[in-house]
Amino acid sequence: MSDAIPSVAASGPFESPSWSSLKVRSNAGWAALAAVLLIGLLADQALRTGTFGLAASLVFGIAAVVMIVVGQVRRLEARLLVAAAVLFAGWLTIRASPWLLWPDLLAALVLLGLAASFALRGSIYDLGIAELVARATHAAIHLTVGVPFVARPALTARGRIKAVAPVLRGILIAVPIAALLAGLLASADPVFASFFNLNLDIGTLLSDVFFVALGSLCAAGVLRLAAAEPMERIDGPAWRLGATEALVVLAVLDGVFAAFAVAQVLSATGAAAETLRSAGVTYSDYARSGFFQLLWVSGITLVVLVVFSRISRFADRKSRLAFMVLAECAIALTLLIDVVAFGRLSLYEDAYGFTMLRLYSHVFAAWTAVVFVLLAADFLGLWPSHRWFVGATLTTALAVLLGLNVISPEAVIVSLNTSHAQTAHKIDSDYLSQLTSDATPALLASRPSIDPALRRQIEQVACAGTRTYSPPPAAFNWSDASAAEARRSGC
Repeated sequence: MSDAIPSVAASGPFESPSWSSLKVRSNAGWAALAAVLLIGLLADQALRTGTFGLAASLVFGIAAVVMIVVGQVRRLEARLLVAAAVLFAGWLTIRASPWLLWPDLLAALVLLGLAASFALRGSIYDLGIAELVARATHAAIHLTVGVPFVARPALTARGRIKAVAPVLRGILIAVPIAALLAGLLASADPVFASFFNLNLDIGTLLSDVFFVALGSLCAAGVLRLAAAEPMERIDGPAWRLGATEALVVLAVLDGVFAAFAVAQVLSATGAAAETLRSAGVTYSDYARSGFFQLLWVSGITLVVLVVFSRISRFADRKSRLAFMVLAECAIALTLLIDVVAFGRLSLYEDAYGFTMLRLYSHVFAAWTAVVFVLLAADFLGLWPSHRWFVGATLTTALAVLLGLNVISPEAVIVSLNTSHAQTAHKIDSDYLSQLTSDATPALLASRPSIDPALRRQIEQVACAGTRTYSPPPAAFNWSDASAAEARRSGC
């Protein structure tokens, strides 16, 4: 902290795990207390609007400045994480789709938490699974005790209150007397009585208090985490599974995947046509079914490979090599499943058009393939001196989310569906009406490219919203403003 006071921690009879430690390098000063209250007030303005907008982005912008200036976040990587949090928070003002806003909010919160956790030591590119869990636990502990940390200046100033005690006693004596006199004068003069018609809404007042407290609590916890004693490197549990058990699990996994690959070859060549007919399933239905199950298989396989690679002990080079071969085979076969899932999604969309869920399933399938490639490189021994897989996976996820923010998925959905309508000569206007302001400009711009018979449906959907936009400054959203402008000029 900029006005920090050195903290002295008492030593106990035994050394507790670093992730459970409440020790801090310095105590908070008045600047931290003022900053936390400011963030709480801004959070109240953001939350009381009931929507994402300018105030939500400002909360993270101010929090970033507070972390660097008051929290003294000095390391380059930590500052880059803070900057990334501000970047994703900025999209809360630009986009309107909940498919983007909630992931953006989560990304901003996680990045601020990582910046505080790595304020003094560590790196996301040297972060194991066990250490990730430990740091999350460490952050949760400091979050719960953040308020006493930032309130310390006020608590230590109790001695100064004695100097103003006579004034406080005088106020306590004067209040009931003034209330009695004011009541009498108000009954005698209606103009004077009007001064006391405050029209307070107790419900609104209580919600404001709750929102301020919530924002202040989170800010205090992040500041305390940034001031905490740095965690030591954690390499995972000492207990390890034997190599034989791990190899058996992977061998069975590879066997199941190999059988699935054979089934795909049979279906592609037509050799399984009789099996499909006997099951009462057409080939088109078969091709379009099961894609969500395939994505679940990919996700479960990823967890199994990562967990068993971390909890298994390989006593010799032969067992380690056997595990690597079986793991790489599992990755290759899972990538095949990913390709099949991607293809089945495409067939489904050719028949029924595009939705946000189907688009995000495509994105998830592609991202999963990238993660498996990273895992394969990790198993092959790339950069063996660092535990980079978790950090690389997080980086790719953030890159995908940033790309989605840039391209605007709802605008992509409009473009894909209008292109599909040119050949199918139909469009799901009911689904398009469920999209947010992100889609409105794209809908109006798509009218010249579709049949006149469908153009009326597009206009009804796009022009149904308001053409004026004058929200409170805290609730301003660029996408909503652009949609209103598009309706004024295009409807």
